Amino acid sequence: MKYLYAGDADFQHQSFLELRPIAVWTQLLGELSWLASLLLSHPHQQVDAANTVLVCLIMLAGTVLSLNASHRHTLLLGMLLNLCGLALGFRLNMLFVSNTSLWSTSIAVCITLTMAPVFHSSYCFMLASGCVWAILLQGTLDDRRLWQQDTLIALLTLVTLASGLMLNILFRRLRLRGYHLRRDLEALAFQDALTGIDNRRSLLEKLQAWYPAQHGHFLMVDIDDFKSVNDDFGHEAGDQVLQQVAQQLSGHPDVALCGRLGGEEFGLFTRLLDSQRVSELAGQLIHRVNTCSVEQRRLSISIGIVLMDGRIGLTAALRQADAALYQAKHRGKNGFVLALPCGHPVPQQTLVQAS
Repeated sequence: MKYLYAGDADFQHQSFLELRPIAVWTQLLGELSWLASLLLSHPHQQVDAANTVLVCLIMLAGTVLSLNASHRHTLLLGMLLNLCGLALGFRLNMLFVSNTSLWSTSIAVCITLTMAPVFHSSYCFMLASGCVWAILLQGTLDDRRLWQQDTLIALLTLVTLASGLMLNILFRRLRLRGYHLRRDLEALAFQDALTGIDNRRSLLEKLQAWYPAQHGHFLMVDIDDFKSVNDDFGHEAGDQVLQQVAQQLSGHPDVALCGRLGGEEFGLFTRLLDSQRVSELAGQLIHRVNTCSVEQRRLSISIGIVLMDGRIGLTAALRQADAALYQAKHRGKNGFVLALPCGHPVPQQTLVQAS
C-alpha cells in the first residue's frame, strides 16, 4: 500500500500547485483533439448541435473549474468533469463512423495513459479511468465482432489500467522524491547543521520580515572562552558546547527567534519590551548555560542587548548589540549589557553571578 501513499498534507499541496497547470493544458489538448475528430467524423453528416453544445459546455466547465481551483479536491472535480465530457464527445462522434468498437477501445486506451501522470491520487485515477471506459464502451455490448474476442478485450483493458496505474505511481514517487530533496536543501540553506537552529541567513531574513512591524529586544550572545575549550578538549567537545548552548537559548519560552550567527555567536529576538523583564530574561539564559559543562568545566556566556522599537534600522541595531556584547566581555564575562537607544551601552548587573 505504500506505493499508493499520497504523501503528507504539505506534499499534497505542492503537488496540487505543480499539477494544476499541467492538468489544464492536458484538458485543452484533449478538447482540441476532440474538435479535430468532430470535423473528421462529420464530413457529410448532420451534426447533433444540441448534444455537441452540451458536451462542449461540460468540457469547458471542467477546464474553468481546474484553472481556478484553489484546492486539490476542486482540481479533481474539474478533471473528472472534463474527462467525462471528453469521453461523451468522442462517443458522440463515433456514432457516424464504422467499426465503432475499435475506435472506442483505442480512444479509451489513449485517454487512460495520457491522464495517468496528472492525477495525484491513484484511487482517483482508477475512478476516472472506470468512468472513461464505461462511457466509451457503452452501446458496444451487441457488437459480436468485438465481444467474440472478449478475452482479448478484457486483457487490453486490464493491461491499459495496470500501465496507467504504474505511470501514476511512478510520476507521484518522482514528485515525492523531488519534494524531499527540496526540503532537505531548504534545511541545509536555512538551518544550522550542528545545532539544528536557524543559521545566520535564516535568522536575518526572519528579522527583516518582522522588523520594524514587530518590536522587542535583540540579544547577541557569545560563549565565553570558547577557543580554550577547543584547544584543551578538542573540536568534538566544542561541538557539544555549541549544541548545549543552542538548546538552552532556543528552549526559553520568551525567545521568539534564535539563530547561530557564526562560530560561537548566537542571535536572539524577544518580543519583551520592558527593560526589566529583558534583564531578567538575560539572567535566566546565563543561569541556564551555567548549569551546562564540558569536561567538568562550567559554561558561561556574555550578552549584548539592544531595544528594537522601530527608531533604528536592523543593521544599526545589530551594531549596537555587538558593541554592548563587547562591553559585557570587557567587564568580566558571564554577564550582560543593555544598550541605551542612543547607542551608548550602560552595564546592567547580571541576575546570576558566576561563582
